[in-house]
This record gives sequence, structure tokens and C-alpha cells, in this order.
Amino acid sequence: MGAIMVLRIVHIGAGVFWAGGVLFMNFIVGPALGAAGPEGFRVMQELNRRRYFDIILGAALLTILSGLDLMRRDSGGFAAPWFHSPVGIGLSTGMIAAIVAFLVGWLLIKPAIKRLSALGAEMAQAGSPDARAAIAPRADAARARLIAFGMVGSLFIVIAILAMATARYL
Repeated sequence: MGAIMVLRIVHIGAGVFWAGGVLFMNFIVGPALGAAGPEGFRVMQELNRRRYFDIILGAALLTILSGLDLMRRDSGGFAAPWFHSPVGIGLSTGMIAAIVAFLVGWLLIKPAIKRLSALGAEMAQAGSPDARAAIAPRADAARARLIAFGMVGSLFIVIAILAMATARYL
């Protein structure tokens, strides 16, 4: 099996895992966790314990690194004229969108998950309903930020998918 075939398998396999994991989390699991109320925090903590979000970021990194090597090979060593071709424009647009999605995940979503998880633990340890009620607005604000960041990340992943899926046909 040639290097390009291995790179494509890694790129597409990790990309499908990354995109599927992010979209499933943002559109199915996230709303279910919110609807579950305080029990949703326990599920979120278990996902953290199992390092789900780190695994997703690892798949993203594998996707990006293998994609960059594929692009290097396809473009003749990142030759400028290739980037002005329709294929080059499509693939580089997808690459930029994927990198932005990764950065959103790493710099915004991961810290927001940690913050929300910490607030969930704080709420679980709160002894009285009044103490939990005092934490709830901060948890709601953290959840809203996480949802917003998740939608931004999802948007860039969808842009990357569309750009890469259509680049060869432009």
C-alpha cells in the first residue's frame, strides 16, 4: 500500500470520526444533556473521564496533519500556482476551515467544557437547593457559551467537508 493511500485512509477516517463526533455531540447529545438537567452534568463528567473531547481533538489533529501532507504532495511542495487552480482553491478553503474548526475546539470548546464540568461538580456538591440555585445562572451561561462555540466549530467543519468534497469538481 502506497504512502498516499495510507495518508488518504488516515485523513478520511480520522476526518469522518472528528466531524461525526462533533456534529453528533452538538446536535444530538448536547441538547439531550441540557434536557436532562443536573443528570446531564454526570454524563458530561463521564465523557471527560473517558477523554472523549481529547480523542476528538486528536482525530482532528490527525486529519489536519495527514491533509497537509496530502496537500504538499498534490501541490508539488506547496507550489503557488496550484493554489490558484480551482482544486487548489477548494482544498485550501477546506484546509483553512478545518484548522479554524480545530482551533475553536481546542481554544474555546475544551475550556468551556472544563468550566461547565466544574460547575456541574460544584452543583452536585451543593448541599441545599438555594446553593444549587445560586450556581445555576453561571452553569446556564457556561452552557450557552459552549453551545455557541459548538455551533461555530460545526459550521467550520461543514464548510471543510463541503469544500473538500467538491474541490476536484470545480
